[in-house]
Amino acid sequence: MLRVLAVDDEQPALGELLYLLRADPRVRSAEGAGDATAALRRIGRALEAGPDGDEAVDVVFLDIHMPGLTGLDVARLLAGFARPPLVVFVTAHEGFALQAFDLKAVDYVLKPVRRERLAEAVRRVHDLVHAAPA
Repeated sequence: MLRVLAVDDEQPALGELLYLLRADPRVRSAEGAGDATAALRRIGRALEAGPDGDEAVDVVFLDIHMPGLTGLDVARLLAGFARPPLVVFVTAHEGFALQAFDLKAVDYVLKPVRRERLAEAVRRVHDLVHAAPA
């Protein structure tokens, strides 16, 4: 099961995303962060704890437009870690998809988030996290 961190500066959007994620049977836990700084702090704790620790994060669902650091900035920073969590972008903006996939995003979900579309993103992440080692 997946351990998820959702990041969005708009509280109604974050609340809805967390509600949908928590309803998915493949999600073990889903936490929220209201900005990039809080998300990076939380991910830092997860990386210190290790992949099997209680603080671990398998995937980050990131909004792109946030004050301060953007979701793209966060993804760039995560790419520098030895074992970063996977990234799924959740945004109202279509125009950043190429940049997102250049940053190795697993998926790109447009707002307003539809339950079926989010479930597809969760399935993709779940399949990657639980794939048999090559």
